[in-house]
Order: sequence, then C-alpha cells, then structure tokens
Amino acid sequence: MDVELSVRTPTQIASEINLIKSRTDKIMLQSCVQIGRCLTEAKAMLPYGEWGEWLKEEVSYSQRTANHLMRIYREFGPKSASPGVSLPDSNPDSNLSFSQAVILLGIPAEEREEFLACHDVENMSKRELQAAVQEKKQSTELVPVVKVTPKVRKIQPKTVQPTAETYTESMKYDEQFALHRDNLISAYNELLKTLVAQSRIDTARKEVNRKKALEIATNMVATLQEYPPAIRTNLSVKTTNPE
Repeated sequence: MDVELSVRTPTQIASEINLIKSRTDKIMLQSCVQIGRCLTEAKAMLPYGEWGEWLKEEVSYSQRTANHLMRIYREFGPKSASPGVSLPDSNPDSNLSFSQAVILLGIPAEEREEFLACHDVENMSKRELQAAVQEKKQSTELVPVVKVTPKVRKIQPKTVQPTAETYTESMKYDEQFALHRDNLISAYNELLKTLVAQSRIDTARKEVNRKKALEIATNMVATLQEYPPAIRTNLSVKTTNPE
C-alpha cells in the first residue's frame, strides 16, 4: 500500500497546528463563559449551604473551579447577558483566547480596558502578555496612590446661624475646594509616576526634580498649618492717661 507523502513543509504544518490551537483556545473561552453563566444561575437558586454538595454531585466541580468560571463569565462575558438568558455565539471579548483571559484576570477590571487599548493583546504570545501584565503590576506597586478617605463631619453648634445667602456662598466655595483638592491629588499621583519613570533612565535628574518637589510640598505644608493668616494691621493706637 502506497503512502501519499505530504508536499507541505514542516513550517506550513506548524502554522496549521498553531491556527487550530488558537481557534480551540477561543472556543474554550466562550465555553467557560457559558458554563460560568449556568453556574451563576444555579447558585442563585440553591438554598444556603447546598452549593458545594450540588457542585460535587451534579457537575464534579470544586468550589474553587466554579468560582473561577463564574468570574470569567462576569468579566469576559457579554455585558448585556444575564443568567437564564441564552448567550449569543459571540461576545465582546471574542478575540481573546482562554489563556489570554486568565492572564488578564491579574489586572483589576477597572484598569483592564485601558491596558487592552494600549497593547495588541490579540497578537501577543502568552509569554509576552505575562511580561506586560507583570510590568503593569510592578509599576502600580511602585507608585503609591493617595486615597481620600471620607470622614464623618462633626457639625459644631454655631451661635450665629448663616443666612440663606451666606449658606449658598459657602456651598460654592465647598465645591471649589473639592475641585482643587481632587486636582491636587491627581497632580501628586502623576508627579510620582513621572519620578518613577525618570528614575529608570536618568537617576541624577530624577533626584534634582525630587528635591524641587519636596521643597514645594514642604512650603505648602508649612503654609497650610494655619491658613488663612490672621488679619493684621499697621495701625497703632496711642492711649494717654487723663491728668
């Protein structure tokens, strides 16, 4: 029996294999999204305490695996889909593969859209994507982010109640203060990111700029210790004792 030999080169065969692998990986992501949707639907129906047993008996999943699949559904499934509603054949992240989706879970959801816009994830290898995600994590860890913690305002009783006019004026300045405060915090965070980036290419210049920023911040703190300053006048009043 004669065996017909392929006229294709090993390179061509490898390309076909990689194409099949890529398609399979994307189908796997879509399947996991659908399974995660079903799991989310089932969990909402089951009484408290029966979830783990149902997973074990009915679908042979651990709770860890189920949680992972439900997270993939929440973060990579169609945003308009909900449990109990059939999914379309495609979804907003259909260009991603399962491997890419799992790696992207390492980036917070609120930062993932920006990351996808800045990187050609679809054409990146698994190793390249892992390196990019790791770099993103490291840059985030290097830059401390100032968080504004809401505080409970304690209203002190006033002996003089403000009029409607003065109250409106005060609220206007409250809004201006909030705007300047947020701009100041945003500028501070961007300044730190700039110093981190400059330190990688020019440590000496970074140190010069850091000292300038420290001087400015120190002067600001000193000024804000008591501000606005007390009203002063150069008018001197002389008193004379009556004869």
